[in-house]
Amino acid sequence: MRKYIYGIILLFVVFEYFFNEDSSDNRNDNEKNVKKIEEIVFHPQPENGFSPYNSYFGRGIYDKSTYNSFVIKNSNSTDAVVLLVDAYSDRKVRNEYVRKGETFSMTSVPNGTYFLRWISGNYWSPDVFIGNLKGGFQRDLSASQSNDINDWMRADGGVEWTITLYSVSDGNMETESIDLNTFGN
Repeated sequence: MRKYIYGIILLFVVFEYFFNEDSSDNRNDNEKNVKKIEEIVFHPQPENGFSPYNSYFGRGIYDKSTYNSFVIKNSNSTDAVVLLVDAYSDRKVRNEYVRKGETFSMTSVPNGTYFLRWISGNYWSPDVFIGNLKGGFQRDLSASQSNDINDWMRADGGVEWTITLYSVSDGNMETESIDLNTFGN
């Protein structure tokens, strides 16, 4: 009698496995839609002022005679790579890594009018691609910019701008989230 019951159970399981196409199709569709979580590959955290995108944008542009500086305070819980962008030509004048909770000064900035664009995240990797740029964050990735004309920053000799990267209600700079492909363009 036991063999008979085990045989019926086995037959039922085999029948369900091979002939229930709807559930196997649904299972396969769901597996296709689930994004696999990749393991974090640990790399040394870059120092403040590291310029990861020099090969894309060129070396930073400096003019020691201007005494202009941009002080970037990163109060976020994520590291950031900040682009200083010429507002008229869209040229990337600097690209600087700023660790979370730290401050970095971009000194000797040429005279001009600028806005900021930045990516933030955790676990920097030189092997991650952000759009066409090689090097990026593996977790908590976001991109933002402050290119509204009212937020442009004019540097015309001896000017120091201080920018804090964090959300402030009723702050004096408007930021917008941007697509990761827009970050490097």
